[in-house]
Amino acid sequence: MADVILYFGSNADTMIATKALKDAGVAAKMIPKPANVSSPANLCLSVDGAAESQAVSALGAAGVSLGGVAK
Repeated sequence: MADVILYFGSNADTMIATKALKDAGVAAKMIPKPANVSSPANLCLSVDGAAESQAVSALGAAGVSLGGVAK
């Protein structure tokens, strides 16, 4: 399945999300923000599309605010 892009309100939130996902066992790769993503942060996370719901749940449980998902 294709990767999805998770984006956040700040670079700090992106870094916090990276740790939260790692702790939850979800593989995520930090990448530069794609041009088609509207976010104040310069960084995003790329996760496998099959793990999208697990990633969103893990971020919610960790209290990390998700700015959105780009597919």
